[in-house]
Amino acid sequence: MRSAAAESASMNGLDLCLVVGYGNTQRRDDGLGPAVVTGVESRLKDQAGVRLITRPQLDLDLIEDLKEAQTIILLDATVESLEGGRRWERVIPDVSDVSYMTHSISPEFLLGVLESVHRRRPDAWLVSIQGDDFGFGEELTPAAASRARRVMTELVEFVVKEE
Repeated sequence: MRSAAAESASMNGLDLCLVVGYGNTQRRDDGLGPAVVTGVESRLKDQAGVRLITRPQLDLDLIEDLKEAQTIILLDATVESLEGGRRWERVIPDVSDVSYMTHSISPEFLLGVLESVHRRRPDAWLVSIQGDDFGFGEELTPAAASRARRVMTELVEFVVKEE
């Protein structure tokens, strides 16, 4: 999903903003992260220095993608009830979290490994989006879809402002 403009920007040393939407798209609202990435793809495809990725979960294979980014935005669903239905928070690298021994890793651990391996600490954000239904199915609930649209707008504004 990398546009020619983003490829050119990263090759010419311009700031790279990497957006990673992750979650299980077959578990209804758990697919909020990928849904947001898909929803902004047409608006950001020609934006220089932006790369969009979707994944079912965070894993250490992402380190190679993250190593060139100056800004990283991670998008994920949460079961938490959030004021306004979403939360933007900075991610601080932390390799003390041993979640890598389970089926997925935390954003903090992923960025901690990035810092340890590549000696890089990019500006990183976790955008949590409140989900309502995590049962089997591929459609977002109406409330979660509304929250996703709000995050799409915020994400485009953030990325364009960063450039």
